[in-house]
Amino acid sequence: MKHETSLGSSRSALTVKSLIGGVAAAALLGLSMNAQAQTCVVDNWTSQTGLTNANAGVQDGDNRRYGGPCGLRVPGGGAAYVTDETPSAEGSYIARFYAYLDDAGTDPVVIYEATDGTDFVARVWYNADSTGAASPGDITLQVADNGSPNNFSTFTGVGSGWHSIEFAWEAAAAADIQFSVNGAADQTLSLDTSGFQIADASLGNVNGAATGPMDFDDFDSRRISRPGRLLVGDANDDGSINVLDGLAVFQESAGTSFAAGQPDCTEDGSVNVLDGLCIFTISAGG
Repeated sequence: MKHETSLGSSRSALTVKSLIGGVAAAALLGLSMNAQAQTCVVDNWTSQTGLTNANAGVQDGDNRRYGGPCGLRVPGGGAAYVTDETPSAEGSYIARFYAYLDDAGTDPVVIYEATDGTDFVARVWYNADSTGAASPGDITLQVADNGSPNNFSTFTGVGSGWHSIEFAWEAAAAADIQFSVNGAADQTLSLDTSGFQIADASLGNVNGAATGPMDFDDFDSRRISRPGRLLVGDANDDGSINVLDGLAVFQESAGTSFAAGQPDCTEDGSVNVLDGLCIFTISAGG
């Protein structure tokens, strides 16, 4: 885990909190994996509501992950989420995570919430529009300010597969809150958030909506320096796309080993030969 207690221009990380976790040397907090035993857990989060280590798993019929060996499956039917309480009265906060929502259904659900310890500061809704009304397929950021809790920014009809969701928040009298889904150009909310702060963050089915299962991965929170999207198709996690990534996908699809990076090149929730073809297309400049 990367954690810092004060702001600084050269210190960007609050917590790098990947749901794929890993061994301690990986410096990642979230769903961790014992490399030998292939055991994925949620214990690295401060608390868990309606979830146990059984809800963290490898890629299989009951679990999906975006990158690395582990992901989080949030079952349908009620409140189920993990909470990070490592933020400390933050006046600057950036969060990025991935969500697979194809099986969620159509009821509005809060999939992410940051609070000041009591009241919400920012929420991400799925299946809700810019008025807060039900709207299947929309992903909406809701932000509180000194005038109203109902400030919305919406990406409509986001479609199927994995989605990257990122926002940058600050406490200021003239704050520009940035919101992006799947790497699209930022939408901006200009608000008065002076006096607000963030003390915790929760990920999953936060409001207990009647949903189907949802999958989450690669949560990253920071004070400054936005993380952006992971490199699609970098299956061996070396920062480039080439034949070695195709080999990593082949080894996983053959049941030999789990890819260390981002093997789901098609972002469709499965790791198979189509991901190898996707990697080949990228590496060939297509």
